[in-house]
Amino acid sequence: MSDSTSATTIASYTMAIHMALEANGHDAAAVFKAAGLSDAPSQDPLDRYTTVQMATLFREAVKSTGNPAFGLVAARFLHPSNVHALGYALLASATLRDACERLVYYFRIASNQGSYRIEESEGRFCLVLEVVADGVAFETIDAWNAFIIRVFRMIYRPDFKPLSVRLTRPLPEGYVDLYTRSFHVPVTFDAPDCTICLDSAIVDLPLLGGNREIASEHDKILQNYIAALDAEDIVNRVKRIILRKLPSENCTKQHVASELAMSPSALQQKLAAKETSFQDLLNQVRKSLALDYMEQSRISITEMSFMLGFNDTSSFTRAFRRWTGKSPRDYRREKGVEP
Repeated sequence: MSDSTSATTIASYTMAIHMALEANGHDAAAVFKAAGLSDAPSQDPLDRYTTVQMATLFREAVKSTGNPAFGLVAARFLHPSNVHALGYALLASATLRDACERLVYYFRIASNQGSYRIEESEGRFCLVLEVVADGVAFETIDAWNAFIIRVFRMIYRPDFKPLSVRLTRPLPEGYVDLYTRSFHVPVTFDAPDCTICLDSAIVDLPLLGGNREIASEHDKILQNYIAALDAEDIVNRVKRIILRKLPSENCTKQHVASELAMSPSALQQKLAAKETSFQDLLNQVRKSLALDYMEQSRISITEMSFMLGFNDTSSFTRAFRRWTGKSPRDYRREKGVEP
């Protein structure tokens, strides 16, 4: 599993959440504010939200709507354009196999919280999504998989039904019928991965909207996006090391640089080229984790201070006040979390 700060999802994905809230009579701006996010998501495909941020947003949406299956609601508002060139490439795919292979190659444009693979056997063509990040919201799993079924119905046939669907999440009690309607087939829950199986007989049929020239142009755009994401890899590598070293005394620029086989000055230069610094990344990781820990009543503020690598509680309190304008205790009190 990757950590919840290095795994990210395209920010424009949250437009569907905003629209789903508003369409069902809920204050989307208030929900986004409670999650600490802008309610006007960026259209830039390189702007991302971390797993923690996405999980927090869905948690606030579920709290506001009282619907533990809110991800299925959001899926109805998720449009291929919300995942930019990936969505358009899927729409222009020549066959369902072609579309599935694009998901294997390019899914990390939408999110690197999981990775796709294809499995074929005995007349079944299965698209398997393995969740690889810690802390992925159940609602994200619901929304994305229901969206993929809808895309297949858009590009193949409106009455398309998969052979089977399984999800890693548990079934919210009382919602089995909603899942069956959303996926057009009974769903298996608590599975080791998310799998959508199709009849092998249909995956190579030509699609009426297929256009290899258009799909190829979007593939080129996707390849450029991936190159841009890869260029930011040094930032994610540093964040991952920080996350691992936080509770110890070795979470310093010197130790992190050593683990990356470079000098502290070389690391500083590489991060400066990305308009950031080791201290900025340390603060980002600490803040993200702190906000997540604050929602967990079993973790005391003293324990939090140690887990985030602070020397004492007062140092953590000062840092938290810089990040949020509130003390840890006041923040928890406002959130209704009892330690």
